[in-house]
Amino acid sequence: MTKENPYLITVPLEFKVACALCKINIESALQIFINHCSLYDSLTAGYKKYYAEAAETVSQYIELKRPGTNMVINDSAEVQHCLLAMVHEGVKHKGDQIIGRKKANKHVTQLLKATKREYHPKSRSIYLDKDTVLHLSKDFCAMCELYACYPPEILEYYMSMISLADATAANDLKIKTNNYSMYFFTESTSKYIQKYKDFLEITQEDHDFLQELTEYRLELYIIRNVFQRKARLKEFYHSYYQKIINSNPSRYATW
Repeated sequence: MTKENPYLITVPLEFKVACALCKINIESALQIFINHCSLYDSLTAGYKKYYAEAAETVSQYIELKRPGTNMVINDSAEVQHCLLAMVHEGVKHKGDQIIGRKKANKHVTQLLKATKREYHPKSRSIYLDKDTVLHLSKDFCAMCELYACYPPEILEYYMSMISLADATAANDLKIKTNNYSMYFFTESTSKYIQKYKDFLEITQEDHDFLQELTEYRLELYIIRNVFQRKARLKEFYHSYYQKIINSNPSRYATW
């Protein structure tokens, strides 16, 4: 990272749009991702929804950052021992990711002790803004140390992969993508909304927007070029985003 402050987070506009339109605040969206970054799941076989997509997102970022090289930068004997122990837990508890992840927790703790802790703050917390704190899990911190990257690097890569316009265009044109980050965002956000639906304010404007979106997608049917469709959808989403921002400036002051 070239930032003067390696723990400073920059939130891209497309991520702000996605969070606002999906009724989830940025803090919650990022915290959910952090909480599902599991070193155990990145090392072992077996699929566990959310954890697998989060692990793949981190893996894709490291591959992009250092293409064709070993992902693990810190490979001391003690670190390697911890990693092998986690792989062993995966074999031992094959088919039960929850138990395996729980058993691997002690190895994550040992791994952190074996590193110099250069890439995450001792408090295991970083500020999203002056009033909002993100809490970093042990697994997330271990990944940062293992792959030699600061927390915002991973979070900013994750956010950069989120675009409602891109996802809608690909879906409507039946274009298959391997955007694990977007899948994680849509699925985890849907679960979040279901969990807190009684506390979310769904207005008539929201219902009108969904109806307008459905109609607009039908209008775009004749546009088969994915880039043109993305551009049109982006304008549409941004227009509504600006509308809700203007309707409640204090709530979205940091968005």
